[in-house]
Amino acid sequence: MKKIGIAGNHAIHPNPKFGTNYVNYIQKNYTAALTEAGALVMILPISAPELAADYVASIDALVLAGGQDVTPDYYGEEPIPAIGEIDRYRDAFEFALFAEAVRVGKPVFGICRGAQVINVGLGGKLYQDLATQYAQLRVKHDQYPTKWSTPTHRLVWQRDNWLTPIVAPDALVNSFHHQAVKTLAPSLTLDATSSDGVIEAFSDETRHIYAVQWHPEMLRMTDDAVQAVFDAFVAKVENV
Repeated sequence: MKKIGIAGNHAIHPNPKFGTNYVNYIQKNYTAALTEAGALVMILPISAPELAADYVASIDALVLAGGQDVTPDYYGEEPIPAIGEIDRYRDAFEFALFAEAVRVGKPVFGICRGAQVINVGLGGKLYQDLATQYAQLRVKHDQYPTKWSTPTHRLVWQRDNWLTPIVAPDALVNSFHHQAVKTLAPSLTLDATSSDGVIEAFSDETRHIYAVQWHPEMLRMTDDAVQAVFDAFVAKVENV
Protein backbone atom coordinates (compact mmCIF):
# COMPACT_ATOMS: atom_id res chain seq x y z
CA MET A 1 0.00 0.00 0.00
CA LYS A 2 1.50 3.31 -1.09
CA LYS A 3 1.78 6.16 1.41
CA ILE A 4 0.43 9.44 0.08
CA GLY A 5 1.01 12.59 2.07
CA ILE A 6 -1.49 15.44 1.90
CA ALA A 7 -0.09 18.84 2.84
CA GLY A 8 -2.45 20.13 5.54
CA ASN A 9 -3.85 23.54 6.33
CA HIS A 10 -4.29 25.23 9.72
CA ALA A 11 -6.83 27.58 11.25
CA ILE A 12 -5.39 31.07 11.68
CA HIS A 13 -8.52 32.94 12.83
CA PRO A 14 -10.79 32.38 15.85
CA ASN A 15 -13.93 30.46 14.93
CA PRO A 16 -17.11 29.37 16.74
CA LYS A 17 -16.13 25.70 16.84
CA PHE A 18 -12.55 25.89 18.12
CA GLY A 19 -12.20 29.45 19.41
CA THR A 20 -8.49 30.26 19.45
CA ASN A 21 -7.47 26.60 19.38
CA TYR A 22 -5.75 26.85 16.01
CA VAL A 23 -6.10 23.32 14.70
CA ASN A 24 -4.29 21.59 11.86
CA TYR A 25 -6.70 20.04 9.37
CA ILE A 26 -7.48 18.80 5.88
CA GLN A 27 -10.93 18.32 4.39
CA LYS A 28 -12.01 14.69 4.66
CA ASN A 29 -13.01 14.56 0.98
CA TYR A 30 -9.31 14.33 0.05
CA THR A 31 -8.54 11.54 2.48
CA ALA A 32 -11.69 9.61 1.54
CA ALA A 33 -10.90 9.73 -2.17
CA LEU A 34 -7.29 8.60 -1.76
CA THR A 35 -8.20 5.90 0.76
CA GLU A 36 -10.82 4.49 -1.60
CA ALA A 37 -8.16 4.46 -4.32
CA GLY A 38 -6.08 2.13 -2.15
CA ALA A 39 -3.58 4.54 -0.62
CA LEU A 40 -2.48 4.90 3.00
CA VAL A 41 -3.05 8.60 3.66
CA MET A 42 -0.80 10.70 5.87
CA ILE A 43 -1.62 14.33 6.69
CA LEU A 44 1.46 16.55 6.81
CA PRO A 45 0.96 19.47 9.24
CA ILE A 46 2.37 22.86 8.31
CA SER A 47 5.90 22.82 9.66
CA ALA A 48 9.29 24.43 9.18
CA PRO A 49 10.49 24.20 5.57
CA GLU A 50 13.68 22.57 6.86
CA LEU A 51 11.62 19.48 7.74
CA ALA A 52 10.29 19.01 4.21
CA ALA A 53 12.94 16.45 3.25
CA ASP A 54 12.09 14.26 6.25
CA TYR A 55 8.38 14.44 5.52
CA VAL A 56 8.87 13.58 1.84
CA ALA A 57 11.16 10.69 2.76
CA SER A 58 8.27 9.16 4.72
CA ILE A 59 5.80 9.09 1.79
CA ASP A 60 5.59 7.73 -1.76
CA ALA A 61 3.71 10.69 -3.26
CA LEU A 62 2.48 14.16 -2.38
CA VAL A 63 -0.91 15.83 -2.76
CA LEU A 64 -1.20 19.63 -2.57
CA ALA A 65 -4.74 20.70 -1.75
CA GLY A 66 -6.89 23.82 -2.15
CA GLY A 67 -6.89 26.84 0.12
CA GLN A 68 -5.57 30.38 0.41
CA ASP A 69 -4.06 32.53 -2.33
CA VAL A 70 -0.40 32.05 -3.12
CA THR A 71 1.78 34.94 -1.90
CA PRO A 72 2.60 36.93 -5.05
CA ASP A 73 6.21 37.73 -4.23
CA TYR A 74 6.93 34.06 -4.96
CA TYR A 75 6.40 34.95 -8.62
CA GLY A 76 7.85 38.45 -8.48
CA GLU A 77 4.74 40.60 -7.97
CA GLU A 78 3.25 42.95 -5.40
CA PRO A 79 -0.25 42.12 -4.08
CA ILE A 80 -3.08 43.84 -5.93
CA PRO A 81 -6.15 45.17 -4.03
CA ALA A 82 -8.30 42.20 -5.10
CA ILE A 83 -6.04 39.49 -3.72
CA GLY A 84 -7.48 37.23 -1.02
CA GLU A 85 -5.98 35.90 2.17
CA ILE A 86 -2.43 34.57 2.04
CA ASP A 87 -0.53 32.40 4.52
CA ARG A 88 3.24 32.68 4.24
CA TYR A 89 3.81 29.77 6.62
CA ARG A 90 1.77 27.43 4.44
CA ASP A 91 3.42 28.74 1.28
CA ALA A 92 6.95 28.24 2.60
CA PHE A 93 6.27 24.68 3.75
CA GLU A 94 4.41 23.59 0.61
CA PHE A 95 7.01 25.04 -1.76
CA ALA A 96 9.67 23.16 0.22
CA LEU A 97 7.66 19.92 0.10
CA PHE A 98 7.11 20.28 -3.63
CA ALA A 99 10.75 21.05 -4.38
CA GLU A 100 11.88 18.02 -2.42
CA ALA A 101 9.33 15.71 -4.04
CA VAL A 102 10.51 16.82 -7.48
CA ARG A 103 14.16 16.45 -6.45
CA VAL A 104 13.71 12.82 -5.41
CA GLY A 105 11.27 11.93 -8.20
CA LYS A 106 8.12 11.29 -6.18
CA PRO A 107 4.73 11.91 -7.85
CA VAL A 108 2.78 15.08 -7.03
CA PHE A 109 -0.91 15.85 -7.58
CA GLY A 110 -2.01 19.48 -7.17
CA ILE A 111 -5.65 20.49 -6.80
CA CYS A 112 -6.77 24.15 -7.15
CA ARG A 113 -4.28 26.08 -4.99
CA GLY A 114 -2.05 23.01 -5.23
CA ALA A 115 -1.92 23.39 -9.01
CA GLN A 116 -0.94 27.02 -8.57
CA VAL A 117 1.82 26.11 -6.09
CA ILE A 118 3.22 23.63 -8.62
CA ASN A 119 3.20 26.21 -11.41
CA VAL A 120 4.86 28.90 -9.31
CA GLY A 121 7.32 26.40 -7.85
CA LEU A 122 8.53 25.62 -11.38
CA GLY A 123 8.80 29.26 -12.46
CA GLY A 124 5.29 30.11 -13.69
CA LYS A 125 3.08 33.07 -12.80
CA LEU A 126 -0.53 33.52 -11.65
CA TYR A 127 -3.44 35.85 -12.15
CA GLN A 128 -3.93 37.27 -8.67
CA ASP A 129 -7.60 37.89 -9.46
CA LEU A 130 -9.36 36.76 -12.63
CA ALA A 131 -12.18 39.31 -12.38
CA THR A 132 -9.82 42.27 -12.53
CA GLN A 133 -6.90 40.85 -14.55
CA TYR A 134 -8.30 38.44 -17.14
CA ALA A 135 -9.93 40.32 -19.99
CA GLN A 136 -11.39 37.19 -21.64
CA LEU A 137 -13.36 36.16 -18.53
CA ARG A 138 -16.73 34.68 -19.58
CA VAL A 139 -17.21 31.89 -17.03
CA LYS A 140 -18.00 32.09 -13.33
CA HIS A 141 -14.91 30.45 -11.84
CA ASP A 142 -15.97 30.96 -8.22
CA GLN A 143 -19.34 29.24 -8.24
CA TYR A 144 -20.34 30.15 -4.66
CA PRO A 145 -23.13 29.91 -3.43
CA THR A 146 -23.71 26.87 -5.65
CA LYS A 147 -22.86 23.67 -3.77
CA TRP A 148 -19.30 22.34 -3.98
CA SER A 149 -20.44 19.04 -5.44
CA THR A 150 -22.30 20.62 -8.37
CA PRO A 151 -20.50 20.73 -11.75
CA THR A 152 -20.92 24.10 -13.47
CA HIS A 153 -18.56 24.71 -16.40
CA ARG A 154 -17.00 22.68 -19.21
CA LEU A 155 -13.46 21.62 -19.92
CA VAL A 156 -11.82 22.07 -23.29
CA TRP A 157 -9.17 19.38 -23.77
CA GLN A 158 -5.93 20.54 -25.39
CA ARG A 159 -4.33 17.11 -25.91
CA ASP A 160 -4.63 13.47 -24.91
CA ASN A 161 -3.41 13.12 -21.34
CA TRP A 162 -3.77 11.01 -18.19
CA LEU A 163 -7.32 12.31 -17.63
CA THR A 164 -8.86 11.92 -21.09
CA PRO A 165 -9.50 8.16 -20.72
CA ILE A 166 -11.50 8.73 -17.53
CA VAL A 167 -13.07 12.20 -17.89
CA ALA A 168 -15.68 12.71 -20.61
CA PRO A 169 -14.79 14.94 -23.59
CA ASP A 170 -17.62 17.32 -22.70
CA ALA A 171 -17.19 17.04 -18.93
CA LEU A 172 -18.55 19.63 -16.54
CA VAL A 173 -16.46 20.45 -13.49
CA ASN A 174 -16.86 22.57 -10.38
CA SER A 175 -14.94 25.77 -9.81
CA PHE A 176 -13.84 27.55 -6.61
CA HIS A 177 -11.02 29.92 -7.45
CA HIS A 178 -10.38 33.55 -8.25
CA GLN A 179 -6.69 33.02 -8.97
CA ALA A 180 -5.39 30.91 -11.86
CA VAL A 181 -2.30 30.08 -13.85
CA LYS A 182 -1.28 33.02 -16.03
CA THR A 183 2.04 31.85 -17.43
CA LEU A 184 2.54 28.10 -17.43
CA ALA A 185 5.99 27.04 -16.25
CA PRO A 186 8.19 25.99 -19.20
CA SER A 187 8.50 22.35 -18.09
CA LEU A 188 4.73 21.82 -17.84
CA THR A 189 2.34 20.81 -20.63
CA LEU A 190 -1.18 22.18 -20.95
CA ASP A 191 -3.89 19.51 -20.73
CA ALA A 192 -7.18 21.44 -20.51
CA THR A 193 -8.71 24.90 -20.28
CA SER A 194 -12.16 26.26 -19.53
CA SER A 195 -14.25 27.54 -22.45
CA ASP A 196 -12.95 31.07 -21.78
CA GLY A 197 -9.34 29.94 -21.88
CA VAL A 198 -8.42 29.70 -18.19
CA ILE A 199 -5.93 26.88 -17.56
CA GLU A 200 -7.70 23.95 -15.89
CA ALA A 201 -5.19 21.08 -16.06
CA PHE A 202 -1.51 20.49 -16.83
CA SER A 203 1.10 17.83 -16.24
CA ASP A 204 4.68 16.65 -16.63
CA GLU A 205 4.68 12.88 -17.16
CA THR A 206 8.47 12.67 -17.05
CA ARG A 207 8.57 13.98 -13.49
CA HIS A 208 5.20 12.50 -12.45
CA ILE A 209 3.56 15.91 -11.85
CA TYR A 210 -0.20 16.27 -12.31
CA ALA A 211 -2.54 19.17 -11.58
CA VAL A 212 -6.16 20.27 -11.96
CA GLN A 213 -7.76 23.59 -11.14
CA TRP A 214 -11.16 22.12 -10.23
CA HIS A 215 -12.08 20.00 -7.18
CA PRO A 216 -12.61 16.30 -8.02
CA GLU A 217 -12.64 15.44 -4.32
CA MET A 218 -15.86 17.48 -4.03
CA LEU A 219 -17.44 16.25 -7.28
CA ARG A 220 -17.15 12.62 -6.17
CA MET A 221 -19.63 13.37 -3.37
CA THR A 222 -22.44 13.16 -5.95
CA ASP A 223 -20.76 11.41 -8.90
CA ASP A 224 -19.07 8.10 -8.18
CA ALA A 225 -17.34 8.14 -11.56
CA VAL A 226 -15.07 11.00 -10.43
CA GLN A 227 -13.29 8.59 -8.09
CA ALA A 228 -11.46 7.42 -11.23
CA VAL A 229 -9.26 10.55 -11.05
CA PHE A 230 -7.84 9.48 -7.70
CA ASP A 231 -7.65 5.85 -8.79
CA ALA A 232 -5.56 6.93 -11.79
CA PHE A 233 -3.19 8.99 -9.67
CA VAL A 234 -2.65 6.20 -7.16
CA ALA A 235 -2.04 3.78 -10.06
CA LYS A 236 0.68 6.13 -11.32
CA VAL A 237 2.26 6.18 -7.86
CA GLU A 238 2.26 2.38 -7.82
CA ASN A 239 4.06 2.30 -11.17
CA VAL A 240 6.89 4.70 -10.28
